[in-house]
Amino acid sequence: MALRRGLVPRPRAGWLRAIRGLIAAAPLVLCAMALSGCWPFNRTSPQQEYFNALKIGNSAQASQLWLQMTPDERASFERGENIRPSVSPKDVQQEIDEHYAEQDDDGSAPKQLKPAPGAGASLQDLPSYLNANGAAGAPQPAPADQ
Repeated sequence: MALRRGLVPRPRAGWLRAIRGLIAAAPLVLCAMALSGCWPFNRTSPQQEYFNALKIGNSAQASQLWLQMTPDERASFERGENIRPSVSPKDVQQEIDEHYAEQDDDGSAPKQLKPAPGAGASLQDLPSYLNANGAAGAPQPAPADQ
């Protein structure tokens, strides 16, 4: 019994060349994508985009970004996740150290501010105001001279 040549198709030489070309070009395409910044992992997070819009004062863009964010993305923004600070913590610590070093050298800026007497109401006066407004069973203090 003779086998017919038409039952089992053989790959044509044109297809083999095309497949070999694709295999050879795939690593080049991946390297080009990685080097050009078009990699999917190098994408700016929605939280960072929202933060940047708020930082430059673009409230319309920030509002649209907030509406497009999922509840999980909003929650991670509230926790401060996926946001890159514009200044490194090392730079912040250096600025703080320089600030306090300048204060120590000059002596011009006091380390603790003392409120001026009679400058107005403060939180320390709150209990006397509560008692003055008729708290139950509390004696009424005499009004202070102003």
